[in-house]
Amino acid sequence: MKELKREKVKIIRKNTIARKISLLTFVLFLFAPFSIVSAQTVETKQKVAISPSKQKSKVKQKSKVVSGNDDAPAEKSIAVDAKVKVQFCVSEGKLKINGWERNEIRAFVGGGSQVGFKVQQKGGQNQTPVWVVVLGFDPTKNKETGADECLSGEEIELDVPRGAIVDVESSESETTIDSVRKVTVKTVEGDIFLNNVAQGIEAKTYEGDVTVEKSGGAITLNSTTGNIVAFDVNASEIGDIFRAKTTSGVITLQQVEHRQMEVDSISGSIRFVGEFQSGGQYNLKTSNGSILLSIPETSSSKIYVSTGSGAFNSEIPLQNIIKSPSSKAQSLAASIGKGEATLNLTTYSGAIRIKKQ
Repeated sequence: MKELKREKVKIIRKNTIARKISLLTFVLFLFAPFSIVSAQTVETKQKVAISPSKQKSKVKQKSKVVSGNDDAPAEKSIAVDAKVKVQFCVSEGKLKINGWERNEIRAFVGGGSQVGFKVQQKGGQNQTPVWVVVLGFDPTKNKETGADECLSGEEIELDVPRGAIVDVESSESETTIDSVRKVTVKTVEGDIFLNNVAQGIEAKTYEGDVTVEKSGGAITLNSTTGNIVAFDVNASEIGDIFRAKTTSGVITLQQVEHRQMEVDSISGSIRFVGEFQSGGQYNLKTSNGSILLSIPETSSSKIYVSTGSGAFNSEIPLQNIIKSPSSKAQSLAASIGKGEATLNLTTYSGAIRIKKQ
């Protein structure tokens, strides 16, 4: 009997072990596909993680900066028409452009890229270049494809004819332009200084100040984060408009003699010192800031004032005053002198004040 019991126990143990082995085999078979999928997922993630770096390397190859030899300054010149259009871009660097009496473009870069020219158009009997692009490499020497066309360096200087039209875009640059005919300049980060531009300005910076002096023509100044200053500017033709706009900054205008003016600051004050021209239309508006005018007592203008939460006062006597009964905003219409110009002053949060010069 004892031997039979022992045989039964052995048989039971063998059957138990066999069941466990079968169960383990089944579990491994059941979950094997998931382990394969996980391995494939990890492999895919590794491939995805690698691909952006490859893309970046490709981008860098497409915009390869061609630097000067042995860190020596790069300098080139080209004879051009007196009213040439000069176009180029700047990656980074301190940029200065000067107008001179020669019919020639001279480009200089210190501690940075090379310099070259691409003639886009020729004109006149002598087929002189009338449109030139300044490059960050020399196309006559560098045949490499994908070279960065933008100039870059510690110091970038261009001398151009006084009658030139200048068109420049930059990523990070302090830009100074003096004594040319017309300017279009746009920069992502950096201050802009313009002086003695005769026939028109369009200047925009996303982060920086814009300053214009002794210039004329239609003028448009724009800064997202920065102040705007204009001093001694005027129209060169009938219908030229002066526009200035900043999202966050102060706008200061002195001796701006345009007959049409559009000035707007979302968060910042507006200051005007000068005279209003007969028949002129002047619109000054700020959402959050004050408006301060300093004008001659002999000024002649119709005035329309609107202020949400702020006082209005004038040191110059007003005539024909009409006040709006609205409780939400203070509105007022009046005139100074004969009312030959039209002045609209609007602020939603701030005071409006008129001072005598």
